[in-house]
Amino acid sequence: MMRTTVGAALGALMVAAGATAVAPTAAADMRYGNYEVLSNRWTDATWVWAAYPCETMGKFDDLPAGCVEVSAIDRPHFFGRGYYGGTAKLVDGQYSFTSDYPNGLTCPFGPSMPTRDTYTWDANTLAGVVESHFEVGCMNGPGGVNTWTFALVRM
Repeated sequence: MMRTTVGAALGALMVAAGATAVAPTAAADMRYGNYEVLSNRWTDATWVWAAYPCETMGKFDDLPAGCVEVSAIDRPHFFGRGYYGGTAKLVDGQYSFTSDYPNGLTCPFGPSMPTRDTYTWDANTLAGVVESHFEVGCMNGPGGVNTWTFALVRM
C-alpha cells in the first residue's frame, strides 16, 4: 500500500513538473520565429520578419519579457532594396519599433525616398499599423506621413 501511494505521488509530481516546464509564457509575449507580413503597403514584394529574443551579452539565460528583435527581408529579394528591423518593446499590450528605411516612399516615374517607419501591432491579434514619415516627398514635394495596415502570420 505504501509503495503504491509513494508511486502515485511521484507520478503526480512528475506530471506537474512536466506541465510547468512546458507552460507557455504570458499571453502577450510574442512567439519567436518567422512571420509573413500581410500589408496593403507593398505591391511589388512581400516581407518576412524574423522575430527572435532580445539578448544582453553574457546573459543569454535571462531573456527580457516583452522584447523582440525584428529583422525583415523582402521576397523576392531585389538588389538595392533596403532591409529594416529593430527592437520591439511591449507597452500596454502592443509591440512597437521604429526603423529608418531607405526605400520607404515609392515615387511614380522615379526613385524611392527614405522614410522613418514606426510599426505598432497588438500582441494578441498580431494586427497593426505602420506610420511612414518622410521629410521630402516625391518630385521634391512636401514631407508627410503615410499610414498602412498589416497583419503578421506565423510561418
